[in-house]
Amino acid sequence: MTPEQQREELSKAYVAAIAARCGFKLGVWSQDDDCLDVTIGSAGVLGGGILAGPKLDLQLKSSSDQRHVHDDYISWSLSRSHYDKLRSDACSPRILVVLMLPKEELEWVRHSPESLVLRRCAYWDSLHGRGPIEDTRDSTTVRIPKQKVLSPTALHSLMVKVSRKEPL
Repeated sequence: MTPEQQREELSKAYVAAIAARCGFKLGVWSQDDDCLDVTIGSAGVLGGGILAGPKLDLQLKSSSDQRHVHDDYISWSLSRSHYDKLRSDACSPRILVVLMLPKEELEWVRHSPESLVLRRCAYWDSLHGRGPIEDTRDSTTVRIPKQKVLSPTALHSLMVKVSRKEPL
């Protein structure tokens, strides 16, 4: 497995652990042909919402390249087609999730009899409603605020918003 494939699998493991901690279901798609890697779902209505069985679609990215990390944000380049899919209207809300790993591969995962630790964290953002790329460029760089860490608390809050039909 290449380091890129390993990072992809670690991003899925990160999301699976967060979703499991919240008691949410995780659906993994066999193909990524619509800017969609996993779907998180919940039974029932959450937080006084109006939608039963809320679902949230995630596009997962991962890197150990520290050039993406800035003081207040994570930068990520998206192709025009991926950017357009993530900003468009969809049946289920979509978010971009970027897992930032340490530079050294041996630091990505640590294991002991007391713990299994996936180093660093993932950040999320909703691109829904953003404007189009204005010129003829084939890509754009988005900035994900570092306050948007994908944690169990953040994921639960996102799913409550989906159930309430509130913007992310």
